[in-house]
Amino acid sequence: MKINNPPKAFFGHIYIEYTGNNVVLLNSNKSKFFKNVNLFDYLTNNKGGLIKKCFKMDAFASNYIISFDDMSVYKLNNKENNYDNDEWSCLMEYESFTNRDLFMISGKLLLYNEINNTDGRNETFSFNLILDNKEEITKLIK
Repeated sequence: MKINNPPKAFFGHIYIEYTGNNVVLLNSNKSKFFKNVNLFDYLTNNKGGLIKKCFKMDAFASNYIISFDDMSVYKLNNKENNYDNDEWSCLMEYESFTNRDLFMISGKLLLYNEINNTDGRNETFSFNLILDNKEEITKLIK
């Protein structure tokens, strides 16, 4: 008998700031946001693939999974209700820090923003992911 264990999830907070040059976003109240987040050791998409060392976020009215393992971005396909690899987006860089009772990951994220059928652009975000400092998290990321 095969037992599928659920992924480990670590609770924390994420602060995301838009750092691109899209005037519409810069003048929006949503150019910066702070929210709760979970960091997962893995998530499974509907096609059976594993997305490792990841967290979920939303932007541009879409849901994303960001993977530290392969620096990939997965976007929710609403028609199939599945996360597909977004080849136009990527995790550009990240670095992890440990400070007393906190574990923090800082990075930059490039998301493709499809404005309409003929116009799309890459938008840059910086983020800070702040979690309780646990040895399991440190081993997961490093």
